[in-house]
Amino acid sequence: MNKEKTNISFPVDYHIHTILCNHAGSSMEAYIKKAVSMGFQEICFLDHLTLGEPGNRFSMTPEEVPLYFNAVQMLKRRYVGVINIKVGLEIDFNPFYVDLLQKITESYAFDVIGSSLHFPGWIDVVSRKSEWSRGEKDSDYIYGIYIESLDKMLDQSYFDIVCHIDLVKKFGGNPSRSFENDFDCIIEKIGRKKLAVEVNTSGYIHPAKEAYPSFDILTKCCKSGVEITIGSDAHDPESIGQHYDKVLPLILQAGYKQISVFTQRKRSGIPLPAGCRNL
Repeated sequence: MNKEKTNISFPVDYHIHTILCNHAGSSMEAYIKKAVSMGFQEICFLDHLTLGEPGNRFSMTPEEVPLYFNAVQMLKRRYVGVINIKVGLEIDFNPFYVDLLQKITESYAFDVIGSSLHFPGWIDVVSRKSEWSRGEKDSDYIYGIYIESLDKMLDQSYFDIVCHIDLVKKFGGNPSRSFENDFDCIIEKIGRKKLAVEVNTSGYIHPAKEAYPSFDILTKCCKSGVEITIGSDAHDPESIGQHYDKVLPLILQAGYKQISVFTQRKRSGIPLPAGCRNL
């Protein structure tokens, strides 16, 4: 396969979705071909698994997990020597399904498991059709329930990465008080549990207009010894590696020297090139 020239400066994307989540387009192989053409060396499918979602289903079902896992394994073999393909899940935290989620993650040889919050306290903080997106929810309350849910999520042990840690800011609903100390406690807990935090570039296409996490949180994560991954949260092939040019210099400025990658739940690091500073 011929690779097209690209200006990406870090050839890893650890957050790519598939049509199984019901709100992404194109086949798995279309994402792979796009990544190869751009010069990526490693990608990870990290598709949604959301149980008990209050609304329309934007996730694969537990019954579809074997199909998803085996499809990626087939493609991994097909593209061996061309690009490294990893497979994981982005699991929405739901305290009522912890046992089932633990069982699912242990039933397959996933490379990495991410955990996220889209419905803290059964409140939708991610959909453009939600009350939160329209400014119809009290910001202090939403931030409070989000932090509380993050803390409860971190009591679990079935995941390796915290995805888009400050997603609650997506629609720009700023609280009237600072939640800095609350996030500091969350970062400290992540550090104690030796989890990684995802740098998710999709925030640049949202009203937040910045990555998840913010530069302030990213810097504090680095000072606390928290490792990071990087991902575009691509829901279509064209979004792979989106806005890396904006976020990579910030990652270096925050003090990071490497990005974490995973193989069957074991973490290793890839050095960041110094050239990222000049993007």
